[in-house]
Amino acid sequence: MIPNLLLIHDVSLRLGETERDLPRSLARRLKIAKQRISAVEIRKRSLDCRKGREPRWIHSVTAEIDLQVADKLVRQGKARVWDQQRLEIEQYSGDESPVVVGTGPAGLFCALRLVQAGAKPRIIERGPEVVERSRRWHRFIMGGEFESDCHLLYGEGGAGTYSDGKLYTRVQDPRVPEVLQALVDHGAPKDILVDGRPHVGSNLLPSIVKRMRKALIEAGAEFYFDHRFVDVISEESGDSKQIKGIVVESENKKMEWETRTLFLATGHSARDIYRCLDRHDVPMTRKPFQIGVRVEHPQSVIDQMQYGESAGHPHLPPADYSLVAKGTGGDVYSFCMCPGGEILPSTEMEGFLCVNGASKFQRKSPWANSGFVVTLEPNSFGEGDSPLAGIELQEQIEKAAFTSAGGDFSVPALRLRDFIEGQVSQDLPDCSYPRNLVPVDFSEFMPAMILDSLRSGLSDLLRRLPAFDHEKAVVTAPESRSSSPVRIDRGEENFESTGLLGLFPLGEGAGYAGGILSAALDGMKAAEAWVAHQGAE
Repeated sequence: MIPNLLLIHDVSLRLGETERDLPRSLARRLKIAKQRISAVEIRKRSLDCRKGREPRWIHSVTAEIDLQVADKLVRQGKARVWDQQRLEIEQYSGDESPVVVGTGPAGLFCALRLVQAGAKPRIIERGPEVVERSRRWHRFIMGGEFESDCHLLYGEGGAGTYSDGKLYTRVQDPRVPEVLQALVDHGAPKDILVDGRPHVGSNLLPSIVKRMRKALIEAGAEFYFDHRFVDVISEESGDSKQIKGIVVESENKKMEWETRTLFLATGHSARDIYRCLDRHDVPMTRKPFQIGVRVEHPQSVIDQMQYGESAGHPHLPPADYSLVAKGTGGDVYSFCMCPGGEILPSTEMEGFLCVNGASKFQRKSPWANSGFVVTLEPNSFGEGDSPLAGIELQEQIEKAAFTSAGGDFSVPALRLRDFIEGQVSQDLPDCSYPRNLVPVDFSEFMPAMILDSLRSGLSDLLRRLPAFDHEKAVVTAPESRSSSPVRIDRGEENFESTGLLGLFPLGEGAGYAGGILSAALDGMKAAEAWVAHQGAE
């Protein structure tokens, strides 16, 4: 007999209806009496705002249904038995304290899995703890001096702490609900457990990260802030090299830490780490990456474009979009769209500039922004076989952009129409960027192959979406940190470097993830692989 707890997809609610209306809508969807349904629970919800129909919320739910009816529904393909996968965590019985470098999602969730298995990791972070980081970061964006180890990229929580906090991925993995639940356990809104496109927001993430750190310390982890990993110490081990320690710098003093296990989760903007690994001949390869611009509109424009006559309805969130267009050099597509958000300076070095998007949980900003990027293939950014050629191209663009706008973290900016037509704007509309906007000819810093593709792709979008061609739409640049141009080679099953035993490259910085959730999953899997290997020895 089929169990009576079933999963049913595509249960819709119209605007104005509430979750109390779900049993009635579910009964209508299954064509059964409402009395046969009980214990309805939302598992996932998303907003359907396709053109030509009123927006509505689409739900996947579990429900208890009379056994006889449940059996029939499963046989008809209208439902399936609910089976939530759970992972068993192997336990670690050794006494090594592995080192985790970086407190972004890959590092934190690697550490979480390690302590769950019984290990006691040491976690180092080159920036400050999150309260101090927030104070110093906000001082900078309001016009203060730039600090090389405390900004949007470095510090407790990594780059994701001051981002939109997007938590969706195409990866189907039983660890996904575990990651979301861990965030909820440490203060994230419960809505992220069911939202189809969940996000936390830059105003909530700092406190969540702080609570996670305290829980990890209680479980046996040790944290070291303002400690920078600067080098590895290795020894010969057969045909390979084996890590036997690392060099750490704090308060201008260098010290050696003994360790045979290093989980490297430094993110894709710690360029000094790539250069360190290259000096040690750690195998790395070029990979495709994206460069582009960030386009901002008034949020009301995007709401009208997406919702039509329903724009402004109190049950609708600020609208987002996901767009693809054909450019002369390939597809131009939106990236990290931030409804109700802001544009922020995102760099780790004085003298360089790039931009990123962020938003708070409620997304109440009057602006909406998104990256629009093109993909560069490895053979398009430099001759030779250096794995760091993509980084060198990023730095070339970012340095020229910084200089072109005055060298004070003002940002190059143009009206959208002027950008497409290759004109320098005479004036600029209001924008969320916290420092100055400077009208600049983008050809001063952006290679023609990238610029031409972006212009042709965005021009194509404007033809298809006239509302996008708004007088207050503004383009800022460069958007150059959407992904890593380098992959640190590692084993597919054991997550270990193919050239330096004991090194486990993780997350976006290693070239194996593309966001908060995928980076967290990568960290967890690497920790599991290490624990399993220790148990097999």
